[in-house]
Amino acid sequence: MLPFVPKKDGEGIFWPLVDQAREVLNRALEARKLLPVAFMLMLGFLVLMAWDGYSSTRELLNAQAYVQHTHQVLHDMDGLEDALQDAREAWLHYVLTPEKQDRVNFSAAEKRIDRQLQKLSEQDPDHQQNIAHMGALIDDELQHLQAQVNNPHPNKIWHGGLSDQKHEAVRESIQSFKDGEERLLAERNVAAQQRSRGITRSVSIRISVFSAFMAVLFLLVMRDSKKLRVAEKSALEVQNRLEGSLSQLKSESENSRLLNELQADFQICVTALEAYKVAASYLQRLVPESSGIVFAIDASQDAMHAQAMWPGVDGASLYQVFSREDCCAVRGGRLHAQLGPHKALDCRHFAGETPSFYVCFPLSALGETLGVLHLSAKPETFTESRLTTIQQIGEYAALRLANLNLKEKLQHQSLRDPLTGLYNRRFLDTRLEQELVRASRNNSGIGLIMADIDGFKLFNDQFGHDAGDLVLKEVSGLLRRSMRAEDIVCRYGGEEFLAVVPESSLESVCERAEQMRAAVAKLQLDYAGNRLRKITASFGVSYSLDGGVAAAQLLRYADEALYEAKGGGCDCVRLSSSTPKPPASEPEQEPDKSRAQVRSIAGRP
Repeated sequence: MLPFVPKKDGEGIFWPLVDQAREVLNRALEARKLLPVAFMLMLGFLVLMAWDGYSSTRELLNAQAYVQHTHQVLHDMDGLEDALQDAREAWLHYVLTPEKQDRVNFSAAEKRIDRQLQKLSEQDPDHQQNIAHMGALIDDELQHLQAQVNNPHPNKIWHGGLSDQKHEAVRESIQSFKDGEERLLAERNVAAQQRSRGITRSVSIRISVFSAFMAVLFLLVMRDSKKLRVAEKSALEVQNRLEGSLSQLKSESENSRLLNELQADFQICVTALEAYKVAASYLQRLVPESSGIVFAIDASQDAMHAQAMWPGVDGASLYQVFSREDCCAVRGGRLHAQLGPHKALDCRHFAGETPSFYVCFPLSALGETLGVLHLSAKPETFTESRLTTIQQIGEYAALRLANLNLKEKLQHQSLRDPLTGLYNRRFLDTRLEQELVRASRNNSGIGLIMADIDGFKLFNDQFGHDAGDLVLKEVSGLLRRSMRAEDIVCRYGGEEFLAVVPESSLESVCERAEQMRAAVAKLQLDYAGNRLRKITASFGVSYSLDGGVAAAQLLRYADEALYEAKGGGCDCVRLSSSTPKPPASEPEQEPDKSRAQVRSIAGRP
């Protein structure tokens, strides 16, 4: 017989059914003729339970599908933001350095934006109007960006009034859409939790009632009860997974925001050191409870030097300078992670004991190694997402550093003479005007020394142009070493050189010219096993007391003085006759050696 189930007043609608089932089963046991009826009743109850369980499971699956759909919509919105950011960066880079690839990248980003909007429209037909409005704002901003291609102030493209309004309108539209989806996600999550609790209560009641009917079919009851418990456990697991997904979404959203800020900060870096410091700052924020150092490779491409660091818990002690061969990440050109027992290969750039948990990532771009990132932390810090974040920061940093190096090389090529390494005439024209303005403002003297190698054509005729190039390079190096750090030495053209000597007196300029002449005269060079003939140079000096002479006039004075030196037999220094004489108030009874030298250079008694 079934166990007795006591009846209490007002305990639900199942008690009349319990009494009826008990009566039917007692009669069946007594008469043994009602057993098929009892079996059919139990089978019907099983069918009802199975149907109810199927319906509940389907509702839970539907709720899960709604939540997954909302997650997908939010993910697509992140993809839309990434595509929009790529379009902005590609166009800005195109404005700064007009490259066809940037326009290709911009067009690809526009297509991605269109695909993301189309995908959102298909997945969320109830918000067609909002999506269309968002698309219109994005198109308006991109068209505004394209209209800025000839903007003479590229730095105002992002910070102009109209640009800020359009950018803010797009951001608010996207954020509003995402806020609505997140509210919908929270509502659906609450509904799923409520449905889960309702199923739990329903299951408990059904199990209690069904156990009274299943005394004869105990195994069947236990099997169904097990199925219900599994369903309940699955519902709770789904709930936990939903909560974990929401937490992960928030974390990824924060990481995405910081990465966007990182890219923006990288874009405004003008030196490599700034880029290294930005990378260190964001690594400290995105990988908490860690310590690390950002290294840069030196000009010899052989040694790494520490540029920026941040302290942390359990930080490893590293050398501030080490060979590139000491880092496994640099040697392998990929991420090197030590996250457990020591591998066969460990980095050798630790000043103390090698830590058990560390990560190194090479900063490489365009086939060139620019530096390396190193982080040390506890083992639980280096999750898969954190390792991905480290790689992203390293890739962003390497790309920006490569751009800065390329910009520096281009600037060097535009301002330097490729043969001698001296400044070229374009740089001279700009810098001379600046130095004259400064001399006028500070009421200080400025001198020009124009030099020309004597008989230079004979070197080319007798030994070839390679020998002539050797003479030019050696003389230019000697002239550069003979000047102060603040002086400017340029290749004026052919075998002519020009030195700008700011913040100086006439005596010091003339003395400097004479020293250079003597140094050139002592220069001895060998080429192809043959000693070259004696090298001499002629020098012309012009001077302005307060920068009041125009640049072209001062250059003409120096050229005239050089012409006089050439006419005077070469290998000498001549002062321009247009140079003003010293003030009459200066004592002249016993002129010093420098004053006598000035008179000698000028050819005066």
